[in-house]
Amino acid sequence: MPTNPKFRINGLVDTNNNVLDNINTLANHSGAFITWDTNAGQWTSILNSAVASVYDFDDTNIVGEINVSGTGMDDLFNKVSVSYPHRDLRDTTDVIEVSLASANRFTNELDNTLEISLPQCNDPIQAQYIAGRELKQNRLDLIIEFRSHFEANSLKAGDIVTVTNSGLDFTSKEFRVIQIQEEDTDEGDLIFSITAQEYDGTIYTESGLSYETRTHFNGIKSKVFNAEITKSDDADSGKMMARLLGANALLGIANGLLKKFVTADPNTGVLTEDIQFNDKATNEMMTAGAKKPNLTHAPATGPTGAGTGTSADPIQLCPGASTTLSMSHDCEVCFINTPNYTYDYTITGLASGEVDIPLTGEVVTTGSSASLTFTPTVTADTTFNVEMGGATTHYRVLPEPTEYISNVTATSSIQEGASSTVNVVTVGKANGATLNYAITGTGVSKVSTALTGTVTVNSNAASLTVNTTDDSTFGPAVSVTVTFTPHVDNLCSVTNNTATISVTNNATTGPQPPADFECEYAQVPVVWCGMFDGTTQYLKSVGVRRYMYLPIAPVGGVAVPTSVSVTNPGTASASITIGATVNVDNVTGAGGMQIDVLTAFDTPPSGGDTLLTGTVSTFIGYDL
Repeated sequence: MPTNPKFRINGLVDTNNNVLDNINTLANHSGAFITWDTNAGQWTSILNSAVASVYDFDDTNIVGEINVSGTGMDDLFNKVSVSYPHRDLRDTTDVIEVSLASANRFTNELDNTLEISLPQCNDPIQAQYIAGRELKQNRLDLIIEFRSHFEANSLKAGDIVTVTNSGLDFTSKEFRVIQIQEEDTDEGDLIFSITAQEYDGTIYTESGLSYETRTHFNGIKSKVFNAEITKSDDADSGKMMARLLGANALLGIANGLLKKFVTADPNTGVLTEDIQFNDKATNEMMTAGAKKPNLTHAPATGPTGAGTGTSADPIQLCPGASTTLSMSHDCEVCFINTPNYTYDYTITGLASGEVDIPLTGEVVTTGSSASLTFTPTVTADTTFNVEMGGATTHYRVLPEPTEYISNVTATSSIQEGASSTVNVVTVGKANGATLNYAITGTGVSKVSTALTGTVTVNSNAASLTVNTTDDSTFGPAVSVTVTFTPHVDNLCSVTNNTATISVTNNATTGPQPPADFECEYAQVPVVWCGMFDGTTQYLKSVGVRRYMYLPIAPVGGVAVPTSVSVTNPGTASASITIGATVNVDNVTGAGGMQIDVLTAFDTPPSGGDTLLTGTVSTFIGYDL
């Protein structure tokens, strides 16, 4: 169903300003803000609305200390004054003020007003909504600063995160990221410094907002457009009546167009007047402040599943079958609060008694939607229309046929080499009548029954045996579909005229499918370190100082040593012999980091040089 927009931009853009300033101004009027997405490498917009957290921080991923700060009480705003071009006043400047209830202020908190200008907003409800949200956001003054490791690289300004810390008594407390900076440490680690502001998803409520029409005459909402009546403290009934009658005379409203209700408070004598249009639909239009919107029809499909509701393709219904016509509108003037409209409907093409509801009537919307449920009882082939809200839906009632295929069933799955019996149920067929059949599908090569032919009806029933053969070859399951004709286009009483049979492979014959497989990583040594004899200064043994996870190649790959030994240790003829190896996949573009690995060793060094060298291959893998 359609929803009403919360934001509209309607104003002039100052081309003397730079592009980014104008974009930020439009974003502020649209409940969003602009930020740079470092991952995408482009500017992007973030909706300033209630959203879920995208990342959780706690002691496991916060590096170092946490700094928390807040705004002093003297710096908190408790009132917002918004100036904007009011559309009812021909876009002349108007002001809306939103104040924080005294019960929600701190003790001894002084008045502090936030001044806001919205040059691209000319709707009072939107201005009031923005003012209330800015006031509530200002009260969320808690700022948190901390650092995190590489896993936070996907965050961007505007994202919602949670922080859990026992020392601060935070349990999944929500914050909105307002700044994130990348730092490279001396150790080569990547650290992200995050600054975030306290977040509360409940501040985006629209409750308490209402539209009040203003005029150039006195700035007071018109009683014609509003149900609320301004009460006066005048105690003199005569003066009050004269004033009301004078206002009525100035308006020049004829009694035939309007009805007026004047009531008096029995205790104070104060009079109030309520003016409404005699015509209910007109009064609803004036209450909404504009013309009643047209409806969009979304009819349910009939039992046959056919028809779109146009005159050329009416929805096909069956006698006695209920259907629902859903309707909705997108009220351009309703902004947030949508009135309940009353629409007249008219059914043409049917006579009274041929449908279970009156041929004319009313439907009342709930918000922006409504529905009309009815059941046609006419039994002849009939077309009719339902008109409501400026739109028309077309229907056709199809009578039940006298001779047709009612249902077709079969064993849904058989193994190749087995048979399936297809049973047909008919209505109105004479004994001895024949039905045509055709067998189609991906498995017809396994079917030994004739692919086309006829079956004979007896007592409104017929059957066909579908035989299959085993080809002794492995393959996936296939299917065949058996279709019987003649088939009646009217589907009101027909379940189906086809049956589909799945033919599965015989698992005991023919070659079998290969086993499943998946990617595999192995812990592979990447830093080899030699032990040298203190007297001879020749290599004695080789140990591993560092392992990494590298992908195993299903086929091929590069042999990487996983164990080595030293031949003739501690002597001038010492050499490194590779023992076990593992084949590592050297595919490019895989996830991870670049890792250089020794795949063969040079003659071991001696003396002051202690680093082992050899042939180096580069892979993509992960640190432990």
